[in-house]
Amino acid sequence: MARVRWLTTMMCGGFHGSRRRLTDGASSVVSALPTVLENPSPPKSSFNEKSYETKQYKKGLKAADTILKKFPDHGETLSMKGLTLNCMDRKSEAYELVRQGLKNDLKSHVCWHVYGLLYRSGREYREAIKCYRNALRINPDNIEILQDLSLLQVQMRDLAGFFETRQQLLSLKSNHRMNWIGFVVAHHLNSNALKAVEILKAYEGTLEDDFPPDNERCEHGEMLLYKISLLEEPGSIERALDELHKKEPKIVDKLAFKEQEVSLLVKLGCFEEGATLFKALLSMNPDNYGYYEGLHKCVELYYENGQYSPDQIEQLELLYNSLRQQYTWYSAVKRIPLDFLQGVRFREAAENYIRPFLTKGVPSLFTDLSPLYDHPGKVQVMLCHTVFQADILKELIIELEHAVRNSGQFPRRYIEMISLEQFLTTFVVEAFRMEECISLIFIYISCFVFSDKGI
Repeated sequence: MARVRWLTTMMCGGFHGSRRRLTDGASSVVSALPTVLENPSPPKSSFNEKSYETKQYKKGLKAADTILKKFPDHGETLSMKGLTLNCMDRKSEAYELVRQGLKNDLKSHVCWHVYGLLYRSGREYREAIKCYRNALRINPDNIEILQDLSLLQVQMRDLAGFFETRQQLLSLKSNHRMNWIGFVVAHHLNSNALKAVEILKAYEGTLEDDFPPDNERCEHGEMLLYKISLLEEPGSIERALDELHKKEPKIVDKLAFKEQEVSLLVKLGCFEEGATLFKALLSMNPDNYGYYEGLHKCVELYYENGQYSPDQIEQLELLYNSLRQQYTWYSAVKRIPLDFLQGVRFREAAENYIRPFLTKGVPSLFTDLSPLYDHPGKVQVMLCHTVFQADILKELIIELEHAVRNSGQFPRRYIEMISLEQFLTTFVVEAFRMEECISLIFIYISCFVFSDKGI
């Protein structure tokens, strides 16, 4: 959708009811009117175009007043003066002047267009559309009015009307790329992606073989990526991948190219190639959580509910141990394992993750950890359907705070800070082989013996 918004912006020059957009839209109205000094006769006179476009509103008002002294009932000048006052936050006067100008010249498409711009600045979009349609009845082929109308039709979700308007703009100016893109977007919004692809192909057929030139390479590459997404949407995955490889030399955004390629590969079930590409993407941005999620899918260890079997947890732990060796200084490889680890392993990983952030005083740490409270086993340890008082995250934070407050440093061994009952309760849940259980209990007892002797 981000690419659709970019293309729509390129197509129409953006949409918003702000003063800046109003100025851009009104400049097309002013461009249809000559300056004061060229011809001061009532049917064609208006204030200086440059004063409005450069936001020199006081100068524009003086020029308008000069004309109105000679022709006080000139509708177009009254309307444009009202539009200028609207940009100076004198809205009540603006509406009064624009209505007076329209009353004096009901057959002027400029007056209706200005009235529509005034309504749009007040976010009264339906009334603005009515004014634009009245202006088009007088001047049906006015490009600027059609463009402004299409913007409001998208805003109001009038997709059928938007389609008709963009089709008319393409028929009037078929040599402009933005009109082709606009017609494509109109088909796409009307749920006809394959037809949109055909139109893009027709547009590419009008281009020269050496297109695009250097100054248009980025925009052309974005259009090609949009075309790939249109092929992907109805399920033509193989066709989209072939087209992507075919157009690779003309796509400037190589990162977007790789992301699109790996997305198509995963949908086709090419997990080995997908995993290789995701690892390449991780080398470019190791803090992108989406790449890790994609890598999980490629190694078939992704579940939306986050419920993993013990074997799957072991595999994920091995994967992140290897990734941690490559991306030691990045937080994502340390944070993501907290979502699937349990018990003692979770506590150890959580402490390793929390300590550096506490040392640096990162205020967003606890916001980052808050989703872990939705996972059973992260907060409390359960054994035989009995909940023991072992709130892992809570106790960990309290212990770290207590150690820093009393000794000014973090505890040397997190295992010394928990009771034997908590350790055994937590470990029985995590230990799957008796040999591991016996060896770790021995290590635990040894730690207490040595610590008592001051070693």
